[in-house]
Amino acid sequence: MQSQINTQTATPLMGSAAVVRASQATNIGGFAILHGSLAPAGCVVRLDGFTTEAYDGRARVFESAGDALAAVHAGRIRECDIVIIRHEGDMAYRADDLGDISAALEGAGIERVTLITDGHIGACSGAVIGQVAPSASARGPIAYVNDDDIIHIDIAARRIDILADIDMRRAARMQKPGQKTFGAGALEKYARMVTSVTRDGSF
Repeated sequence: MQSQINTQTATPLMGSAAVVRASQATNIGGFAILHGSLAPAGCVVRLDGFTTEAYDGRARVFESAGDALAAVHAGRIRECDIVIIRHEGDMAYRADDLGDISAALEGAGIERVTLITDGHIGACSGAVIGQVAPSASARGPIAYVNDDDIIHIDIAARRIDILADIDMRRAARMQKPGQKTFGAGALEKYARMVTSVTRDGSF
């Protein structure tokens, strides 16, 4: 599952193929930090998962990796979608869940899908961006992404942006955005106190 958009010129938005601009392929491995309106405090990208430098895609938003995986199996994810998985940054979770999603996409023959999460990306391959900060539970911009929002990713410029007015959405939703609870006891206390994964989940 790699982002393999070969368009060299501007392309109008049509369905899920929301590619506005795609430049020449990238061939550099390793990791990089992106910043932008979707990740003001940064996020981590595995460079060898991307074969284009800049493109846009429509968001498909899920509150857990399990929900995203179920959507893949149900045929609700299409080529060029950008899958947003949030509320994973406040607690340790199985980074292998992203690998399961990647494998399911490959098995279904669905290409050019990008996974974005506020949790760790682990050893997941393909076009994956993780540790988006601030996280959803910290009321970061990722908490206010809606389905069909356009996400702009520019690997060369180290940018990741959402083409929507996040400040307006945040102002309209004064309550906390769907914070998870984990029951009584130490686990619940940890969930309330832990910071973003970009700070190593410290208190």
